[in-house]
Amino acid sequence: MKYESTITSKGTITIAAPIREALGLTPGRKVRLSLMKDRRILLEPAISVDEFIKFRDEVLDKLPETPRLSQAEIDAAKLKAKTEEYRRRNRPGDKSRHKRRSTPSVR
Repeated sequence: MKYESTITSKGTITIAAPIREALGLTPGRKVRLSLMKDRRILLEPAISVDEFIKFRDEVLDKLPETPRLSQAEIDAAKLKAKTEEYRRRNRPGDKSRHKRRSTPSVR
């Protein structure tokens, strides 16, 4: 779809009815304009807070229920990660924990 429009002295333009209908634009509706690198303007319907909340709820309703971890399970996972990190850093022959900068850092 291609249509021409004239910019008024106040900087407003009229969006052709077929484009407004295709985008679901109604009077008073906000739109988002983006200037692209190739100097084109991208026009998108802006989403209101109410529309966002409705969309978010629809998406969340489609997600499967996931089991929640208990605090004890979270603590156990953290301990396991810390233990594995400690063992990795303290392997025999591993000098990585003793590395120091060869030159002082400049601040």
